[in-house]
Amino acid sequence: MNPLYVGMPKIAQHDVDRSSLEFKALKFENPSMEEITLTQDGVLHNPSMYTPTLDSFKAGSYLVTNGSFGAKAIIDVQMPEIHATKPQSDQGVFKQVVPIVDIDQLTAYATEVVGNEYVETALAGKTKLHLGALPVVNVNYNSTSRYKGLNGLKGFNVTNVRINITAAAGTPNLVGNAFVPNPSVMTIEMGNVTLSLRTEKAGFIGTTTIPNFTLVPGDNNFPMTGTLNQTAVLASMVDGIATMLIKGQNVTYNGVALTYYEAALASHELVLPMNVLQIVADSAKPE
Repeated sequence: MNPLYVGMPKIAQHDVDRSSLEFKALKFENPSMEEITLTQDGVLHNPSMYTPTLDSFKAGSYLVTNGSFGAKAIIDVQMPEIHATKPQSDQGVFKQVVPIVDIDQLTAYATEVVGNEYVETALAGKTKLHLGALPVVNVNYNSTSRYKGLNGLKGFNVTNVRINITAAAGTPNLVGNAFVPNPSVMTIEMGNVTLSLRTEKAGFIGTTTIPNFTLVPGDNNFPMTGTLNQTAVLASMVDGIATMLIKGQNVTYNGVALTYYEAALASHELVLPMNVLQIVADSAKPE
């Protein structure tokens, strides 16, 4: 018997293990509590001398933290047939509606995406490998990818802020622009995002809402509106500056609360000094 036939299963698994998947773009759209639409644009790096074909298969996407897999998958992805050319080949899925396997794991993943500079996930599943006339081989696919997260939303800022000092109590009295940098390759559609505002001295002072919040790679600018307790803001000033402490409060898409995004945005507090005296002066000027 040809020795290659005998050794093929081990060779095949070894070469699959040596391959790696690099993400060029990830899109999470149309979110709900049951499913999400995934676009995954990647490059499969193949260091092997062989160019096998893998059948389409279902892969669980797992959060990897300090080298350990999450207890359950985050989502299940139907991977397309893969022809692994040398040294690399394109691999991806386009607008695939994928089921959420475990909300707790998705929450943990979203929290790491928001707070961390880098995130690791793994795609794991079973499939069949074909190589020419050799026997078909069952292999385990298990590829870990490391890619940039949102890094704590560093660089977040608000600009063009105006306060309506004549607004009735409890009604929106603030407008402005929210600047949110995204150093990652991820596009994340959230819907309507409400942030809570507080200061160390006064505690809770109000909320701001960013409608139709979809974060894309690079710099993002969003219109925002808010309701502030102006008296509390003024009482919190030191030399004209009030330091705002900002956290996520509510995230809704098509009227449905997305608890995994709410928890992720609530897990990381943003600190933003605001020149209140300058904002008041700017607000008094005609637009």
